[in-house]
Amino acid sequence: MKNTDDINQEVDNQNVTVQDKISYDLDNIDLDYEISKLSKLNKRARVKSETLNIALVSLLLSISTAVSLINVIIPVPLTTINLGFVLKYFVIAISFQVVGVYWGMITGLLDGLLQFLIWGLSPLFRFTSSLGLMIWVLMFWLLFDKIFRIYYVESRIYKVMCSVCAGTIILFVQPFFSALLSLGRAAIEQDTLYGMFVFVNTWISLMVFDLFAIILFTLTTNRIQFIVSKFKT
Repeated sequence: MKNTDDINQEVDNQNVTVQDKISYDLDNIDLDYEISKLSKLNKRARVKSETLNIALVSLLLSISTAVSLINVIIPVPLTTINLGFVLKYFVIAISFQVVGVYWGMITGLLDGLLQFLIWGLSPLFRFTSSLGLMIWVLMFWLLFDKIFRIYYVESRIYKVMCSVCAGTIILFVQPFFSALLSLGRAAIEQDTLYGMFVFVNTWISLMVFDLFAIILFTLTTNRIQFIVSKFKT
């Protein structure tokens, strides 16, 4: 019994010693300094992240501008489709996967400004085109990433079915908004509103233009997401 009491006493003394040491260490920690250090590290990480995003946006803009010039080398009659338009819209669409939806929409906005500086034309036309590209990026992000969550599911059948469904929705909805923007631009520039027939014709024409870019995105988006995920990790 005496030995047991001695052992218990020794254990109690060790526990008291450990608690005293922990209390001493906590008392000697400068919490303000540690918080300040963590804050600085977070700021540096954010600066590095934003710098990388800006660099990637510049790269995406360069690529979208370069591919839009393909029609100069390969005329539309040879391919029967506007290849430069398709590739340009494809590059803008994948921007949300590369730099996130916020910077992706900025990429669409800046693309319109860049096209105005290169090709000219009406400033209002370029502005409405930029808004259309921002809606374009937003819809891909909303449907593929947030609503159907295609990138977070392993089932191949689910990915295929939801990709087709999301692409079909975008095919109808995004050109509709672009046609509305064209209607507003015509009302401002020409001081007139064109009729329903012209509006529907514009809507269908934009759907045809967008179709091939949507197909290309749907076929490649999972592979691009895989590559981007590997790069970020």
